[in-house]
Amino acid sequence: MPDADAQAAPSFDATGFVVRALVLYALAEHQAGHANEIRVIAQGYDFSVSDDGRGHSINKEVDGSPYLNFIYGQLDYPFATNRGGAIQLQGIGMSLLNSLCSDLAVEVRKSEQVLRLLFRTGQLAEKQVQTVHSAQTGNTVSGIVAPQLARLPINEALLESWLCRVAATSPSLRLSFNGRALHSGS
Repeated sequence: MPDADAQAAPSFDATGFVVRALVLYALAEHQAGHANEIRVIAQGYDFSVSDDGRGHSINKEVDGSPYLNFIYGQLDYPFATNRGGAIQLQGIGMSLLNSLCSDLAVEVRKSEQVLRLLFRTGQLAEKQVQTVHSAQTGNTVSGIVAPQLARLPINEALLESWLCRVAATSPSLRLSFNGRALHSGS
């Protein structure tokens, strides 16, 4: 007899939803004129979405807290026990995505710095800042959707079809999926 909890739990492609949301963030960077390329890798429950945009603001603070706390850790609000601080709702989507992942790695590339953040079960576990001199900028967000949420591995065919439709809306965007360039007619 089937488990009642297994029948009640949704069987959706959680990894696919996470990837789509990250692609839409990168697409917004493209539409604002700051990114020309988005690279997507997704297999099973693992994913990576990378763009060549401006990259997150590394040194920005909001109410005395690092801006990236709001972007990836909004659900840890309040950040200090004795004060509330401003709510930055533009970060709530990334915070929710972070909470869906068992591991989430964020790499922010700026012309003079690279910031790497590693989250485990939604909590910041490691932070590394490195001084570099590079013409490459942008963000890479990669991770693994939490196994208890990812009842199905990513449906690569469905994601590729969606990515082709995204490519059709933005002909100047270079978009790749699992190492292959995508075009609206792919």
